[in-house]
Amino acid sequence: MDFLSDFWTLFIGKLQSPTLGFLIGGMVVAAVNSRLAIPDAIYKFIVFMLLLKVGLSGGIAIRNANLAEMLLPAAFAMIVSVLVVFIGRYTLAKLPNVKTVDAIATAGLFGAVSGSTLAAALTLLESEGLQYEAWAAALYPFMDIPALVTAIVLASVYTKKKRAAADSLSAQATLGDQASFGQKVAFSKQTSFGDQQSFDYQGVAAVLTK
Repeated sequence: MDFLSDFWTLFIGKLQSPTLGFLIGGMVVAAVNSRLAIPDAIYKFIVFMLLLKVGLSGGIAIRNANLAEMLLPAAFAMIVSVLVVFIGRYTLAKLPNVKTVDAIATAGLFGAVSGSTLAAALTLLESEGLQYEAWAAALYPFMDIPALVTAIVLASVYTKKKRAAADSLSAQATLGDQASFGQKVAFSKQTSFGDQQSFDYQGVAAVLTK
């Protein structure tokens, strides 16, 4: 019972946090098709300040950190970002009314991780008093670049295969049309030759009867 009591107390407390409140408010605004929108200048300023804070703190932490400690997290971040793109490519594309190219683009965004989202997440961890490596922000490019490159390569390969398949079908259709046209020409010649023979036979018969 103590566990459930602590859980619900903590859960209700988290529901009152500003971050979750803005998230739920945004979902409600989108659900009712409201035209409420944050001015673009305010949004850019907030994102700029978050990125500036994370960038400065991360840069200072990297200068004081042991680079050998970052190798394994950086490699893991690259692997995860690439896996997210592949998983999204073969799952999102199976959803109804979702094109494969759109699925690849969405998976690339998921694997890349938004810089503003990362900054907001790190700020939230700090506000909650949760400890994390100070150089965690430096892992952002290790996820962003591999994910975007993988998505671009997958999209290029898919479009090339689709274009090649379309060209092959077009060539087969052209050959089929040419073969059909040749058969029609041959049949037309045979019919014309038969009509000429019939005309000659009728003419000879008419002369003989005279």
